[in-house]
Amino acid sequence: MTWIGPRVAMTMGEDFPILGVFARRSANGTPRIAIMCQAIIASALFLTGSFEAVLEFIQFGLLCCSFLSVLGVIKLRLTRPDLPRPYRAWGYPVTPLIFLSVITFTLYYLAVTRPLQSIAGFMVMLLGLVLYVLAASHAAHDSVKQVTIPK
Repeated sequence: MTWIGPRVAMTMGEDFPILGVFARRSANGTPRIAIMCQAIIASALFLTGSFEAVLEFIQFGLLCCSFLSVLGVIKLRLTRPDLPRPYRAWGYPVTPLIFLSVITFTLYYLAVTRPLQSIAGFMVMLLGLVLYVLAASHAAHDSVKQVTIPK
């Protein structure tokens, strides 16, 4: 996640001008600002809780994202069978369904045994969704301004 997180933020910055600060790269292509932002957030988490609590908090969000990604693969294969498949899912559809079952059990277990961390992880995911919707609406608003012809 140390490698992936900042690059996701960088790509979001490339897609949405309101998050453009994260798209900035150093001379060698490193998303320096995105890395620093992630480091600050991770440091704040570690300073405010135990290492175990932080891992449980992060685990809930990562499991939710993994669940949604695999569910998205299944949905696309059902709704868009015409799309090219650059990779094959071994054992499809059995293996993704087993994966979703295991993840569902793990999410349930975390929610029951670590409700505070699970709720916090879920709230951060909702915050990310709100940020995405705001950025997308801001980008759509900007594109409408560019297309509008003044009188």
